[in-house]
Amino acid sequence: MPTCFRFLFSDLLVLFLLLLTASLSSPQPFCHQDESLALMQFKDSFIINNDTFPSCYPKATSWRVEAEHGRSDCCSWDGVECDPHTGHVIGLDLSDSCLYGSINSNSSLFRLSHLRSLNLALNDFNYSKIPSTIGNLSWLTYLNLSHSYISEEVPSEVSHLSKLSSLDLSSNSNLIIGSLTRLVQNLTRLEEIVLSGVMISSIVPESLANSSSLKTLKLEGCGLYGEFPTRIFQLPQLRDLWIGTNEDLTGQLPEFHSSNVLQALSLSYTSFSGSIPNSLWNLTQLTILDLIGNSFDNSSCLTKASSNHTFPHLQYLGLSSLNLTKFPNFLRNQNKLVQLDLSENNIQGIIPKWMFNASKENLQDLYLSYNLLTGFENSRDVLPWPNLLRLDLENNRLQGSFPISQIPPSIQELYLSNNLLTGFKNSRDVLPWPNLQLLDLENNRLQGLFPISQIPPSIQDLVLSNNLLTGFENSRDVLPWPNLRMLDLENNRLQGSFPISQIPPSIEYLYLSNNFLTGFEDSRDVLPWPNLRMLDLENNSLQGSLPIPPPSVLIYQVSKNAFTGEISPLFCNLSSLYVLDLSYNNLSGKLHPCFCNLSQSLTTLELRSNNIGGTIPDAWAKGCSLSIIDLNHNQLQGRLPRSLANCKELVYLDVGYNKIHDTFPLWLGTLPELKIFILRSNGFYGAIRNIQINCTLSNLHIIDLSHNNFSGDLPAKCFQQWNTMKLFGAKEFQYMRDYNSGILY
Repeated sequence: MPTCFRFLFSDLLVLFLLLLTASLSSPQPFCHQDESLALMQFKDSFIINNDTFPSCYPKATSWRVEAEHGRSDCCSWDGVECDPHTGHVIGLDLSDSCLYGSINSNSSLFRLSHLRSLNLALNDFNYSKIPSTIGNLSWLTYLNLSHSYISEEVPSEVSHLSKLSSLDLSSNSNLIIGSLTRLVQNLTRLEEIVLSGVMISSIVPESLANSSSLKTLKLEGCGLYGEFPTRIFQLPQLRDLWIGTNEDLTGQLPEFHSSNVLQALSLSYTSFSGSIPNSLWNLTQLTILDLIGNSFDNSSCLTKASSNHTFPHLQYLGLSSLNLTKFPNFLRNQNKLVQLDLSENNIQGIIPKWMFNASKENLQDLYLSYNLLTGFENSRDVLPWPNLLRLDLENNRLQGSFPISQIPPSIQELYLSNNLLTGFKNSRDVLPWPNLQLLDLENNRLQGLFPISQIPPSIQDLVLSNNLLTGFENSRDVLPWPNLRMLDLENNRLQGSFPISQIPPSIEYLYLSNNFLTGFEDSRDVLPWPNLRMLDLENNSLQGSLPIPPPSVLIYQVSKNAFTGEISPLFCNLSSLYVLDLSYNNLSGKLHPCFCNLSQSLTTLELRSNNIGGTIPDAWAKGCSLSIIDLNHNQLQGRLPRSLANCKELVYLDVGYNKIHDTFPLWLGTLPELKIFILRSNGFYGAIRNIQINCTLSNLHIIDLSHNNFSGDLPAKCFQQWNTMKLFGAKEFQYMRDYNSGILY
């Protein structure tokens, strides 16, 4: 090589190295200020609500613009990713960021035209729709709007984001996809389609079977119907297939090749039929297999399969509701199972000893409910599942004393309801389950005094309903369960005064209905349970004044007792109250006007069969949530309050058997949901023909105007329009009215 060329080559090499060094050492460029401004405007269009989701963290609150220069490097902001060469914003992750508000079509978000990844999952967008301007983000490869309270139909512009490889719109129950075919027809690069919990109501297009890059397909609970394309099972890269909870989706399992890479196969609660192929065992990568509730004609092949067959990586197995009659033999060698569901089959007899060897170290949840099991095969030892957390033996044929010594100490939830158990075998001490949180013994043969000393202090939910218990054994003190959340003693033989002071302050749900209680020990004005949410005292013989619950209560049911006196105005402080049922008592006095203050939360007001007088309060505000008002059989007077027209959710209104004096309430025609309307046995008056000017109660099923002072004929025009009142059993449509008398029943 000539000398001049050697020098030229050396100079070029040095120049190249200098340029390379300069490029490597140069700092990453700042983000573009128009994009920084767009991000700030997007953030400012929302309220930061820390209650949006329990785990939310407000990332965007840390975003700052320097006041002095009016600029900031948004590339350093939490949740923002920039291109290292151009400084353009290419990624925005504000998932679970406590955002509340709507995304509008003119949102500054859609000015971020270089975005490749957008994750806004786990926020509350107030049921706004996805704007069509999302089509401006044509470089998107990843879009996640799951769990974000969006609604209406997905705009067609989403189907034109042709670079998308991952689309997740799941868990938005008000979102509608008109056609799955149209949505995915242009999205040929998709690797992940996650639409579970979105209303699709269409067939699964055969064209999806051509998506050779597809790795994840999740379409659970989408209202899908028709036959599922068999070729989708055989897509070369498909790892996760979840299509459960689509009851009208039919199909058959194909032959599976040994090259199949499926890791999760969930078909629960669909209508697949045909045979389970032998080649199912070729799915050696499976970690999840869920066949619950299908109609395979050879489900028994699972019980007959050799113990040599195995899914070596399987962690969850769902074989519920398949009409199995035996424990599947292949379970002997399933060593990695964490959850096993064999519930709702016809497996009978004892649980065989070989089952104890299945997944010894890993099994956490075992569901065997709704079978015909009678117990465990001769074993006096503890079941060899040291990590067992949940054991469900509900609705079987267990009888006598339950063998507590067999249940490992790790157990947290034990379900034994609907059996024939009389108690626990050989135990006077505390049950040896120090982590027990839930014990369900509903509908067994427990009787007498319940031995509270046997239940460990860790208990949170104790269900003892539908037995023959008369109370608690040897206790005058507070029950020794400091974390007790729910106590269910419905349908027992409790009698006399109930010991309020024994129930710990942690209680949230207390069920005492259908007993023989007459009162409360240590009676006090306000019940001493600050976290109480549900109190059910129905159908006892309780007397005296109403016990007043704390402000935390949601449901208060004390019907069918003998309570007397007035309804205390303290009830007006129950701002979270959802259901108030005081029916069938001997309450008197008047309804306080402050009851109207509860209308934003209260959905059910049941005061039937008391002696309440005076007028019905007339201050029901806009936004009233009431759907049921039952004031039947009282002594109410005056007019029907016009402000009830603000209760747009009202379905049931019964003011029968009172002393109300008023004309027909035409204004109720503005209530779109009203189905049952009872005015029977009052002092309503006036010409019935006046009803004809308003026949807008399109959902009306029952109207009862009998035993009042109306005059004239019933309005035929209205009955022709009230289609929900028609009977369809006869040759011609009929209406629920007496044509001869003109009286409506």
